Amino acid sequence: MTTQPEFVFATEKFCRHLDELAARERRETAPLQLAVLATMREFASRARFIRLGGIRHHAYEYGPVDGPAVMLLHGWDCSSYWFYRLAPALGQHGFRVIAFDFRGHGFSDADPQDDYTLPTLAQDTLRLADLLGIQRFHLVSFSLGSAVALLVGRLAPERVGRQVVMNFGLFDYSALRAQLLPPILKTIFDTLRRIPSKTLVYRYVSLTLAQREVTWCDVEMGFTSLVYCHSQAAFLAVTDLVRQERVAQVQQATGQAHPTLVITGEFDPVVPFADSLRLAQTIPVARLHILLRTGHLVLFERPDDIERLTAEWLAAD
Repeated sequence: MTTQPEFVFATEKFCRHLDELAARERRETAPLQLAVLATMREFASRARFIRLGGIRHHAYEYGPVDGPAVMLLHGWDCSSYWFYRLAPALGQHGFRVIAFDFRGHGFSDADPQDDYTLPTLAQDTLRLADLLGIQRFHLVSFSLGSAVALLVGRLAPERVGRQVVMNFGLFDYSALRAQLLPPILKTIFDTLRRIPSKTLVYRYVSLTLAQREVTWCDVEMGFTSLVYCHSQAAFLAVTDLVRQERVAQVQQATGQAHPTLVITGEFDPVVPFADSLRLAQTIPVARLHILLRTGHLVLFERPDDIERLTAEWLAAD
């Protein structure tokens, strides 16, 4: 008999978000802004909080509880809100969709011990599945979340079905990358976190990360993810990603990976195409799909294609 998970009180970050959301709802009058706030309110209404590894995590679900389970793993300095289009779409396809924020990210609490290693995030994923009574599940991941997904498959290969990996690739260890990349990214994104104008953030993202126009709702959901992400959590997670030991573990995990659809943007400025191709060629059963004239933000730039490709791949069995 499956026991019901014990949900706990919301985090301070989420309560602050609700206060800010209510204040904006009272003063906004523009139809575009009201539509964005309605989307945020819909996701806020689905928020649940559960302890994983002693830390309160934010999660939400879409779809029938008896449908095939799909767990969504977000990227670096992001949150589960990046799946705000994909989660309900997969739910409509009959999947039970579970999205959650990694510790320190989104509305999940920070770890007092500063443990943001990828194996810990993978263990949190398995803990969440256990507490929800889910034995077997598919994995859909974006960017850094894909490294976590590969480690989940390495830790519990018998529990993972099919996988969809977006904007991630295999790379070799580089001492220079390990030394320079984390502080450079921290400086850039800490600066973005402090910019009060979403318009400026939108322009930066459009110029540097995307090849196609993204919507204002994309910007709002992405910006909400960014400002509530704990800076140290993001810094330590990417620091762990490029460590020599972790690079080797992720490479080894590809040999145990389950049937995987690798999706990449043709002009992704973050993940070189060669790395995505190498990932697809290393996984025993994999298919590479290139989204033409697309950058790193495939979830925002090509939402309809992502929904179709993901649903078809996961339903293939």
